[in-house]
Order: sequence, then C-alpha cells, then structure tokens
Amino acid sequence: MKKKNIFGKDYYELTGCIHNHSEYSYDGSISLARIIREAKLRELDYITINDHMTLEARNDSAVQKEKDMLVIVGTEINDTQKNHHFLVFNSDVILKGKEVEEYTEFYANSDAVCFAAHPIEKRICAKFRKFEWEKKEIDNFDGIEIWNYLSEWIGKMKPKFNGLFLVVFPSLFICKPDRATLDWWDELNRSGKRRSAIGSVDAHTERMEKLGIKFKFLRHRTLYKAIRTNVLLDSELEVNEPNILNALKKGNSYIVNNKVGNPYNFYAGISSQENGKAIFGDEIKFTEDMKFYYRLPDMAKVTLYRDGYNISSQRHEMGFFEIEKPGNYRLEITRWGRGWIYTNNIYVIE
Repeated sequence: MKKKNIFGKDYYELTGCIHNHSEYSYDGSISLARIIREAKLRELDYITINDHMTLEARNDSAVQKEKDMLVIVGTEINDTQKNHHFLVFNSDVILKGKEVEEYTEFYANSDAVCFAAHPIEKRICAKFRKFEWEKKEIDNFDGIEIWNYLSEWIGKMKPKFNGLFLVVFPSLFICKPDRATLDWWDELNRSGKRRSAIGSVDAHTERMEKLGIKFKFLRHRTLYKAIRTNVLLDSELEVNEPNILNALKKGNSYIVNNKVGNPYNFYAGISSQENGKAIFGDEIKFTEDMKFYYRLPDMAKVTLYRDGYNISSQRHEMGFFEIEKPGNYRLEITRWGRGWIYTNNIYVIE
C-alpha cells in the first residue's frame, strides 16, 4: 500500500487481485495459506476469495490469522444451468438452486456488494463450454468483471494448435478486455445506471498430466503478476474490508495489466477551477475550463471515452484532454498494442 497525491489530496492506493479460488471449491491441492503467501510475495495489499457456493474460507486459520494483507472472503454463485456467475461480498447467505432473477434481486435488496463475472465469453475450441451472462436485461448488480484472465486465456485455447504455448507463456495471450463486454458496461452507464468495473484473475491453479508426468500451470503466483484492480481510498478512511468493497462498488478504482507495466506513478482525474476535482467513480459538475489530466510512468496510447465512445487519443506520458460537455468519461491506455490500464468512469453532470 502506498500513498498517492492526486490534485493535492492524499489517497491510499491498494493493489489487489480479485476472484481467487482455493481448496474448498477445487480438489484440495492448494491451501489458502499458500495462496496468501504467494499473494504477499507479489506485494498485493488485498485479495478476494470467491469459492463456488461456499464461504468456508472464512473459517480457515490462515485467513483468520492474516494481519499484513486483507483477505476478503466472498463467494461465486450461479444458476441451475451453471451460467450467470455472480461474485457476492458482504453477505452470509448463499442461494443455491436458484435462477439469476432470484439471486440478483435478493442480494440487491441486501447490503451485499456484487459483480457479474466473465459475462461474455468467447471460445475458439468447442471442447470448452462458455459460462455467460445470457440475460442482459438483468443488471441489478454493482458492477461487471470487464477483464477476466482465465476466461480470456481459455477463449484462445486450441489444444492441438497452441496448447503448449498457452501453458508455457500464458500472459503473452492476455491482450485486452473483450470489446463486447466493454460495450455492455458502457451501455449500462449511458442509461444512467452507474455500474463499476473490476478486473479479475479467476485463479484456480490448473493441472495436467502428460506421459505420466503431472504438472501445474496458471498458478496463483503467475496470475498475481497480471490483472489487478487498484483501489483508491481517501487517506482519512480506515483501510479495511468495508471501505475497499465500497470503493469497488463506487468505481474508485482502475484495472491494470501489470505484465505490461507497473503503474507506480499513474494518476488521472478531472479538474476545474470552479467545481474542484474528481477521481474515478466520482461525480463533478460541468464547467467550461474542465480537463481530464493523466500521468504515466512510460509513454503509451491514452484514449478518452465519453459515454462509451472513443472521442480522442494521445500518445504521451503526461497530458490532458479538454472536457467539452457532460457525460461519463473514462480512459483506456494501451502499450505495445496491449491493454494496460482501464479506468472507471468519472461522471460529469449538468
């Protein structure tokens, strides 16, 4: 965790990996103690555990004893067809054997914080099924996973053609969030629903056996180097689970592919002399002198989106865009043609 000054105000920036699975939803070959140890070796400030249909990880001694890193235990649920995967936090209730209409409504009427997981998936090999969010009309959740490492990786797998390369060099194939997912997210925000975005690893640790030799790949420690969701907390707030979840819900965060580059000095936000300043997830009233500033550790292509539409781009380490009218504004930043940083929206209102 580090302190970052944005427009003269101090924020805590916490780096985390969302959507991890452990022994409780897999086959027992990787413990939570090991997952936590590997996350700390990658200098993460928080991780979330989202085992399928269970909160048992809360009772694990490694979770209960951990003091140096926040371990947020939620769950991942799905409907009777194993679609509509849903990350649920801040709830003690797991609804099993229900349809998506039932569990989204239940959690929306509670204090839970929830995200639609890997809502749009693609596969080039029919051997691997898709787990999608088929009913787009159901959107009563807090946000969307716009980038899921495992989903993108499997989507590019064709075992006889590229299987070995995907196993040995997995992150080379993690390029950008799916545009269809970004489009759905933008559509929801255009309609005024203000849904936040997260990036996830969906780490399980996969296993394979060839010629009698068993080996593991897509390990947690590998994925922890890649897709992260960095949270910005007002430095006056306590760094704890409720405040991190609230920041993720509001969108006070951004998604980064750390394999493309460490965003150690990255900041961005909207500023105006009359109405102050805003970071991702904030609302600010429009004025004529308004600008969207950014700073990066290295030169990259920075693209400004308003209401989901590409309106301008620059290739610099530092700069700004003029904000000419109200709308939802966010940045997509790419480097070497690969997705690097995706911010949540700043809401510029009349």
